[in-house]
Amino acid sequence: MKQVNAYLSAGASRIQTLTIRALARLGEETVRLARDRAPELSWIDRTGNLRSSVGYVILHNGTIVVYSDFKQVKQGSEGVKTGKEFALEIATQFSNEYVLVVVAGMNYAEFVEARDNKDVLATPELFARKELPKMIEKLKKQVAK
Repeated sequence: MKQVNAYLSAGASRIQTLTIRALARLGEETVRLARDRAPELSWIDRTGNLRSSVGYVILHNGTIVVYSDFKQVKQGSEGVKTGKEFALEIATQFSNEYVLVVVAGMNYAEFVEARDNKDVLATPELFARKELPKMIEKLKKQVAK
C-alpha cells in the first residue's frame, strides 16, 4: 500500500508541476502581449505605471504558487506596487483548482481601452482564451506519458 500511495503522490506532484509550468508560460506570453507592443497599437506611456502594473499570479487551491515579475517601466514604481496589490486582491476570490489571474493594476486601464480605444488586456485575454484549450490538450498528452 505504501508503494501505491508513493506512486499516486508522485503522479499528482508531476501533474501539479506540469500544470503550473504550462500556466506560467501562458501567463508570460499574455503579459508580453500586453506590455510589448508597437507604439501605434499601444497607449502613450507617459509614466510607465500602466505598463508596470501588468502581471499575473497563479493559484492552486487558493494559494499563490507563482508570482510574475511586475517589471518597472520608466518611473512606474507605483504601477509595480499597484499591480501586485491588485493581483493579490483578485486572487483572494479563488479558493480551488488552478487559476491564472492576469491584471493591469492601474485603475485607469479600462478607461484607456474605452476612451482612447487602445488595447490593454483585451487582445491578451482573447489570446489566452484561444491558447488555453491547446495548452490543456498538450498537458493531457504530457500527463499520459
